[in-house]
Amino acid sequence: MRGKRLTIFLGESDHWHYAPLYMTMLQLLKRSGISGATVTRGIAGFGEHSAIKTTSILELSMDLPIVLTVVDTSEKLERVLPEISAMMAGGTITLEDVEILYSSAAFRGGLPDMAVSAIMRSDVETARPEESVAEVVQRLVRLDFTGLPVVDERRHIVGFINESDLITAKLTQLSLSEQRALGAEELEALTTGLKGNGIRVDQVMKSPAVTVFPTTPLREAAHLMHTSAVKHLPVVNERGELVGIVGRLDILQSIAAGYERRSGEHVPLLPQESSSISDIMERDVARLPEVAPLSEVGEKLLGTAAHRVVVIDGDGKPLGIVTPSDLIARIDPESRPGLLRRLQSKWSEAAKREVRRTTGRRAADVMTTPIVTVSEREPIIEALEVMVRRHLKHLPVIDAEGRVVGLVSRQSVLAASLGGGSASEV
Repeated sequence: MRGKRLTIFLGESDHWHYAPLYMTMLQLLKRSGISGATVTRGIAGFGEHSAIKTTSILELSMDLPIVLTVVDTSEKLERVLPEISAMMAGGTITLEDVEILYSSAAFRGGLPDMAVSAIMRSDVETARPEESVAEVVQRLVRLDFTGLPVVDERRHIVGFINESDLITAKLTQLSLSEQRALGAEELEALTTGLKGNGIRVDQVMKSPAVTVFPTTPLREAAHLMHTSAVKHLPVVNERGELVGIVGRLDILQSIAAGYERRSGEHVPLLPQESSSISDIMERDVARLPEVAPLSEVGEKLLGTAAHRVVVIDGDGKPLGIVTPSDLIARIDPESRPGLLRRLQSKWSEAAKREVRRTTGRRAADVMTTPIVTVSEREPIIEALEVMVRRHLKHLPVIDAEGRVVGLVSRQSVLAASLGGGSASEV
């Protein structure tokens, strides 16, 4: 893995606002999500315009050399470098390319022993309480997000709005992923309907929002995310101001990164390696043959919490997977009105009849293929790695003969990392 090494040479007597400069820099680096930094106190040295400083008893100096070393990604270091440089009254800063052979926090209880600040994203898209829901939905669809933190004019967190809030408030029956699959005219019609009702964000959002601090241990944040049934946690400072956000995928990525960077002959096993995928998978997975009509596919989709149907061949082996978004994106445009009514009405009898009149295609015509699967015998960490690498929320699980026997989700993997059992997708 390629990275950068930032080296800062300064003096022990250098200060920033009455505090030792090296400590101020350490605190800044920690707040900025840098993985780690080391301060070294030299025994002797000199700068461009100073005398030799030494720890010798005869020439004891109270301003010994200090070296601060940081290794991280180029993106992280270049983001924090301007603030570091602004603190320097003298000294030297270097930045070099390095090859990172191993880098991982210690693991305790299945999660890296690190703070939220190490993985949070600082550039956060937000909504305002007085903003219209229609405007927020447009942004969520465009940005491929599932929710946004809501802040006031001082950037204090006042709530969180996500797609489940919109569905609960009966503003839509379609998920954001389904809306992204709509045609431009259909999406415009849906948004126009939202604009017409004049609903504001503060009428729909969850408040107070579930939040964490940058210093919150990652395991504590993951546990809070799991027990609160949320996929994102806004990160606030001691004044309640939004400074970042951490999502379920960010946490899973941190576990996968720790696994991938291990090296050497005697490295500890991660907890997920001691259990197999079969221990956490959902066994009641929706399956249909490739010749099943679309009407049956729709009924199966709405009858399962995962909203996924695995298409199988005559031997029970997976050929593809179908989601509501697949149906919307791949069905003939003239058939979409009936399909949308079916999805929005939770498969009413009237919608069934209309869709039967307009569709005669099979499950194989709308499935996503090739399908990515995992074996039930593999350790849980293998499912986690595939989900992170492919950005998948669910993975079909197969047995030794290649037949579909279950489905594993991000939520169940996160629960396993916390020491819990399987869990359905939130």
